[in-house]
Amino acid sequence: MVQNTRRSSSLSGERRSTVPWRSADVVVVGMGNAACAAAYAARQAGASVLVLEKAPEQKKGGNSWFSASAQFRHVHNGLEDERRLIPRVSRFELARTSLVPYTADDFYNDLMRASRGRADPQLAELLVTESYDALRWMAEAGIAFTILYPSFQVRGQYRWSHGQNFIHARECGKEMIATWYEILQRAGVEVLFDAPAVGLSVDATGRVSGVMAETPGGVREIRAGAAVLACGGFEASPALRAQWLGPGWDLAKVRGTKYNTGDGLRMALAIGAQPWGHFSGAHAVSVDLSVHDEEATFFEPEIRRYHTHRFAWNQGIMVNALGQRFLDEGEDFHDAMAPRTGGMVLRQPGGIAHQIFDARGMPFVRSGDMYAGAVPTSADSLRELAERLDVNAGALLATVEAFNRACPPGDGVDYTVRDGRATCGLQPPKSNWARPIDTPPFTAFGVACAVTFTYGGLKVNTRMQVLDTRDRPIKGLYAAGEMTGGFFYHGYPSGSGLMRGTVTGRIAGREAGGRG
Repeated sequence: MVQNTRRSSSLSGERRSTVPWRSADVVVVGMGNAACAAAYAARQAGASVLVLEKAPEQKKGGNSWFSASAQFRHVHNGLEDERRLIPRVSRFELARTSLVPYTADDFYNDLMRASRGRADPQLAELLVTESYDALRWMAEAGIAFTILYPSFQVRGQYRWSHGQNFIHARECGKEMIATWYEILQRAGVEVLFDAPAVGLSVDATGRVSGVMAETPGGVREIRAGAAVLACGGFEASPALRAQWLGPGWDLAKVRGTKYNTGDGLRMALAIGAQPWGHFSGAHAVSVDLSVHDEEATFFEPEIRRYHTHRFAWNQGIMVNALGQRFLDEGEDFHDAMAPRTGGMVLRQPGGIAHQIFDARGMPFVRSGDMYAGAVPTSADSLRELAERLDVNAGALLATVEAFNRACPPGDGVDYTVRDGRATCGLQPPKSNWARPIDTPPFTAFGVACAVTFTYGGLKVNTRMQVLDTRDRPIKGLYAAGEMTGGFFYHGYPSGSGLMRGTVTGRIAGREAGGRG
């Protein structure tokens, strides 16, 4: 660990001024949901707070800004608990809902199932037990929530499958970040835009004593009593994706902000922080082939989800460029499968795949708005569809015929539950919602892989203190959100990413503001 007083940990090797430019009790690096939660909690603790945002003001907010639904998975005992979070929702709307409790055991078990048992038990327990209280804290601060309606109604009532998220931030990520900014301004938190952090200063006792930032006047030091790193992972760096996620990942599209290039990780590792978690894993989903490689979306939140998300594989099958299936499309609900599906697509020939539906499946695909505006490929026969997709027709026909033979008899598919309608003797299987693809016209949507965020991060304790390679807290250094490792491996339940940001940000800010 660096021991020289106020010497930068930046990897560039340049000499830095030892005269502080600014000072604050707490410096927060980043301005997504986790960073905003940290800044506000630190201010509530009585600290002076300075936020360093790498992006310009019009693009502030990190990945949180890009969240098309801004869901927050949390423990609740049913509708009565949720009413406290959505006071503006009318009783008429609430009367149309059917919601079962989502217990602490449910949330914990979902985390463990998605991570294949690898999530750190203490961190998982922390996320679960703090989730509802953290949401109430957000609501009290001024963040507005509303109902996240599902696609299905049962006897005139909206029905949420067990574990499906019930609420989300109103107007989604863009509005949530705008509201956070207003909250921080009212609280007296200063935010510097176009001010990327490039290094940490450490004093003679081993305590983080400042943050180095790029400014119009050059690289300057901001002296701090504590620093909170909440500036995301490394998903927007092709080089780091190839280094840590593996070959081919440098070719993936980037679904969120282009500013998450691993800066916080490099700064912390340079002063002896311990890397932790699933460094070869990332939240990566299937998106339309047409989206941009960088910030893989149409920029305005009001339209971008209509051109990007491709999550309806439960209602059909997915094949690669060779016409072969490569995953269990019915393993789980799409919100549980989505975080790992992109990586599976990336590993296919050419890094692409096609989602195929027949006339019976398309009404379910179209029932939501995720495919609105999409440009499909359609044909009256599978052979014609294959030719239009430039897929080997014989292989695709063989794949579909084998799938259809393996489907159970009957047609009673229920997409609101894991219905157990599984294929028989087929590899890979389809474990739920298996129904033959046999009714023309046939429709396909081309998809590619887009990375949302990476799972590897810094090792932290339950106080969000960053630990060194000997598991000792680095004094004055905290982490929050996507900077924290150990929460997610392989996948995660939808809505638990933003929830982690709030929980960890709140704790990190409170601890840093109290000089814990």
